[in-house]
Amino acid sequence: MTNLKTLILGMFLLAHGLYAQSNSDYPELPAKGRNIEEIIPLGWQLLSQARGDLNGDGIEDVAFAIQSSIQETVEYHDGYESDTLQTNPRILGIYFGKGNGKIKKVLQSNTFIINRTTPTMDEPFKGGQILPNGELQINFYIWQCRECTSWSSHEYRFKYQNHAFELIKYEESITQRISGDETSYQFDFQKGTVTIISTESDEETNEQTSDKQIKKFELLQLQSIKSLKKPFQWLFQNLHI
Repeated sequence: MTNLKTLILGMFLLAHGLYAQSNSDYPELPAKGRNIEEIIPLGWQLLSQARGDLNGDGIEDVAFAIQSSIQETVEYHDGYESDTLQTNPRILGIYFGKGNGKIKKVLQSNTFIINRTTPTMDEPFKGGQILPNGELQINFYIWQCRECTSWSSHEYRFKYQNHAFELIKYEESITQRISGDETSYQFDFQKGTVTIISTESDEETNEQTSDKQIKKFELLQLQSIKSLKKPFQWLFQNLHI
């Protein structure tokens, strides 16, 4: 991971620690309901929803992200200048479908769906989906400012097993704005492998060259949405996952 990306992500993590909302800002989602409209609290709006079979019982489940319509305003200081940052509390909810047509809560996270942490930052949350194999995929995109020289995309894949949504795959791609060079890290936590692909462009010929490495690692226990708490807090293999 480049020093620049380490600096940018460090600023992002610091800002998240400074501006995290308290639990009092988050309502407790109902344990069950007839539909998602009945579940969403008054004054909250739907950001993203995904439907599919998460637990393999043949019944449609739903995962969604919601956001409070009440903006919270904080004063942002980065050591050089100050500005006003407006954020909204966000919630990730996952409900399993039942045979009677109702839905039952399996997980509520008040921290995993991150928001902007600087006034110049692009929207980091890029939605989620339930894949045909039952994996829950959640995507993020980190671009701290329009003048920044690099950005990164992040894909988390969770599988419901051992009574938890365990992180089984993670992919991070870092792109350099000027050169177009890209580095991607593709983790398979069940197989214990990480595939690193580096692509570089020749400035004179515009030809691209790629390098691919596959490394093995040992992981005693899989992480989960609950144990991770937030994206980019877990330091593993020199990356904040």
